[in-house]
Amino acid sequence: MTTTTASATENRRGLFKAFQLIELFRDLHPDVPMQTVSVFLIIAMRPSVYQRELLKLLDISQASVSRNVMALSHVNRRGDPGLGLITQQRDPLDARQIRLRLTPAGKELANRVAALGRAKDASVI
Repeated sequence: MTTTTASATENRRGLFKAFQLIELFRDLHPDVPMQTVSVFLIIAMRPSVYQRELLKLLDISQASVSRNVMALSHVNRRGDPGLGLITQQRDPLDARQIRLRLTPAGKELANRVAALGRAKDASVI
């Protein structure tokens, strides 16, 4: 296999892993915004992250953070069922701070995402 062919194959594998990641989230909700996926991934990588920290980590507005956190919680901003992937808990020492943690369903999804990233033999379309 030439270097160009090997590189093209590796690119396809990487793209296929990205596709699989997107499909994991689309299985939960077919129209899940990518920004919501980003918020979930930060929470998965930083257990007990403060909601306020997401502003800096993702460079998004407070309104966007709130909207995405609600979408990932048990109830979204419209009062409809959310994705149930995270919980929000006020910090007992500073009620202005809200800690975000994965629910068991969120941990399961995070494990599936991590397994995709570790997979060495991703099929290629």
